[in-house]
Amino acid sequence: MSNEKTFLKIITYAPLIFIPLFVSIIIMSSYQVYSKGFDSSVEDLKKDLVESKKGMLKNKVNNLSELIVYEQSKIKEELVNRVKGRVKTAYAITNKLYYEYKDTKSENEIKDLITTTLKTFIWNEGESYIWVMDYFGVHYLLENEKILDGASFIDFQDAKGRYVVQEEVSICKEKGEGFLWDTFTKPNQNSNTQYEQVAFVKTFEPYNLCIGSAEFLDTATKKTNKLLFDMVRHVDKIGHNYVAIINNKGNLLVHNKLIQFVGEDVEITDKLVVKTIKELSEAIKNKEHTSYVHLWRNPSSDKIEERYAYLKRIPHTDWFITSGFFLSDVENQLAKQKVNMLEIYNANTKNTFFLAVLIIFISLVISFFISQKIRKRFSIYQLSLGEKNRELHELNITLEEKVKIRTAELSQIKDDFEKLATTDALTRIHNRYSIMNILSKEISRSNRYDSPLSILMYDIDHFKAVNDTYGHDIGDQVLVSLSKLVSESIRDIDYLGRYGGEEFLIIMPNTLLQNATIYAHRLRQTVEENNFKEVGQLTISIGVVELQDDENIDVMFKRVDDLLYESKNSGRNRVSS
Repeated sequence: MSNEKTFLKIITYAPLIFIPLFVSIIIMSSYQVYSKGFDSSVEDLKKDLVESKKGMLKNKVNNLSELIVYEQSKIKEELVNRVKGRVKTAYAITNKLYYEYKDTKSENEIKDLITTTLKTFIWNEGESYIWVMDYFGVHYLLENEKILDGASFIDFQDAKGRYVVQEEVSICKEKGEGFLWDTFTKPNQNSNTQYEQVAFVKTFEPYNLCIGSAEFLDTATKKTNKLLFDMVRHVDKIGHNYVAIINNKGNLLVHNKLIQFVGEDVEITDKLVVKTIKELSEAIKNKEHTSYVHLWRNPSSDKIEERYAYLKRIPHTDWFITSGFFLSDVENQLAKQKVNMLEIYNANTKNTFFLAVLIIFISLVISFFISQKIRKRFSIYQLSLGEKNRELHELNITLEEKVKIRTAELSQIKDDFEKLATTDALTRIHNRYSIMNILSKEISRSNRYDSPLSILMYDIDHFKAVNDTYGHDIGDQVLVSLSKLVSESIRDIDYLGRYGGEEFLIIMPNTLLQNATIYAHRLRQTVEENNFKEVGQLTISIGVVELQDDENIDVMFKRVDDLLYESKNSGRNRVSS
């Protein structure tokens, strides 16, 4: 009898203790899994931010390097065209003067008029000018304002011993015009130093004159480099992720923030700058490109911090170009995004807590009724031990099924929490964080499999007027209705997300620009013809782009954003692609 009472107490109170305890353990385990998932998401986000910044930095440096190589490759081409153009202009003036005065003036008078007119043609601070000579090497005009009577330079030799005047005369006689590369001294420079130059000469047949001009390759190169340096400086005028160009001698050629140290003949006195330039030079030594982490003063905090730098050697030069970002920038950016994630996490945690309390309460109630029913049945029937064991077995089966149901419910709750983190709370489509992650993955997939990828960005026209007229509640209903309408129009493989406010993004994998544009026009017409019960008819403006070779997410997104604003600025209710 004593054993029966003990057994009765056990079956009476055990469910009240163990069922809620078991449910609590399941809830706590699910919560811990969700918490670990949140920490893992934060770490993944940090890695993505770092890799994204590294990718953008690498693209920027590589693009600038390619631009510099391209511009420098055109120096000689632009130089010869420039010199030829000057001579052609001088020839046209000479020809015009000749035909205008040949019947009224003597040959010497016309020659004087020609030299007087052309002596004003000077460039590059007097380095380049127009000269006029006859087939005997007698110059009538030389070095802009020098007019020479009867002086012949037919036997003049450059530093390499070439009879350049004879060659120029030969070109005029045999070909009528042509180019000649030679060496010559620069005005107001050391007379012992010769510089490579290109000359173009053209014959003026009425008087057998050679009209010519030249320009130094060194001057043209410096002019091009100055333009390139100005362009590079302009790239990062804002912020501190500036670009620098350094030569093999350790001279700082371009740097927005250290202007006082820029120049081949400038002495750098800042020890940190000297140390960093030396480290960067060693890092890139015998390499085409590399990355490097070094210490640098952060202008935002005025502290010495770690900075990631990407370096690339510019082909055919003794320069290398570098840019970078402070690792603390990633932490700051992560902190801002983590705030939004924490808001969602805290809201989900609060909901989980109340749900857990409710589940435990329900389990206590169920446990109480189960224990009372068992006690009553045990007291009334006094069944045999075998019968009692059978009933207990059946009860355990029932409890296991309920636990399975509760476990399934908790699993569904976990799935719902994960969905909340990537779903826009109002429209129930992808939120900004989710749609941008999808776009990044689709760009990687498109590049990997060489498949097309197009995106659409649309904006509700005059949406501010809707909010001002009907209120924000009606405006929210319009956003929900429009999102539902667009969701029904896209394919199963497409993605729709809310980028912010009334701006939305559609990602269309395996889709060419032409097909995406056709769909955009159809979507625009569908929206225009739809009657929104809240406000009547609305229109949208759309921008459409297709992923280009080696294009990153920021460049692609900037292009589609620009096209969206082009549609709005062109009158709205339009598609721009």
